[in-house]
Amino acid sequence: MDVVSELFPNGGWDVHHHIVDRTRALRILPNPRHLTPPPATIDQFVAFKKKFGITKSVLTHGLSYGSDCSSLRGFVADLGAGNSKAIGVIDPDTVTPEELRDMHRAGIRGIRVNLYKYGAMHDVELQKAALRAHARAIQNDCPGWSMAFTHTHPEFWVKLKPFIEREIVPTGIRLVTDHFALLKGSSMASVEHVTQQPGSQEIIELMRAGHLYVKISAPYRVSTQAPEYEDLKPLVRAFFDANPQRVLWGSDWPHTPLMKVRTPEEALKETPYLNVDDLAWLRSLRSWLSDEEWNTLMVANPTALYDW
Repeated sequence: MDVVSELFPNGGWDVHHHIVDRTRALRILPNPRHLTPPPATIDQFVAFKKKFGITKSVLTHGLSYGSDCSSLRGFVADLGAGNSKAIGVIDPDTVTPEELRDMHRAGIRGIRVNLYKYGAMHDVELQKAALRAHARAIQNDCPGWSMAFTHTHPEFWVKLKPFIEREIVPTGIRLVTDHFALLKGSSMASVEHVTQQPGSQEIIELMRAGHLYVKISAPYRVSTQAPEYEDLKPLVRAFFDANPQRVLWGSDWPHTPLMKVRTPEEALKETPYLNVDDLAWLRSLRSWLSDEEWNTLMVANPTALYDW
């Protein structure tokens, strides 16, 4: 059996990848920024998709480009509007309704919240402020859009959960968190069971209620057991047992470096991508799921969330 037939016989979505093609971008990377990535071109990503049989994707706007989505729109067009959607970055203080409508026409179906802009990576109250501002910016003009964010403190979910239930859920915006919600596998967690980590119960409860999508993406951020990441199976099973309709998969191609707050000098230096065995990881993940669960993860959930 070839890789395509093995992993994606019905096609499948990669809901978190990036394109970094400076020759195509309509502006240079902003300064200050949190990271300087090397090029990762459309042709390279198309080759990555074909290797595994991925048929559709969601291009995630790199935070290094700030809130300028002009290059993002061009990338989506080149990837093919029928096969690609996108998640953009906005400045909630300046974005206009017409700009949001233009983004939607270009295939953008949600935003990601740039916590770096708010200095909020390590401050839960500033994270609430960032989520609140972004939700207000899109709730009236972007029905059905999602709002994604990544942070490095799962314990913050204890305080984020009631805030989300009170202020985000009523807006109808579909909330997504990346990279296993940064919950750790046993190789990185200092608890007897991974679901005992601070924040894990709040995440699972939000998923169970249908209020939160979790991306199974970038396993190298939460486990040291490459390439199969066997210690992530309990987390994957916990997510599916909570709500199989609220789990997504993304490659994080071209495998950006681990999140951290870099000094301005560090951010200006080109940081190489990680070397990841995607095939070993996908095969491992596939072995933990039934046929129905795999199709839900790779086809049904992303189609419902992004392909409309």
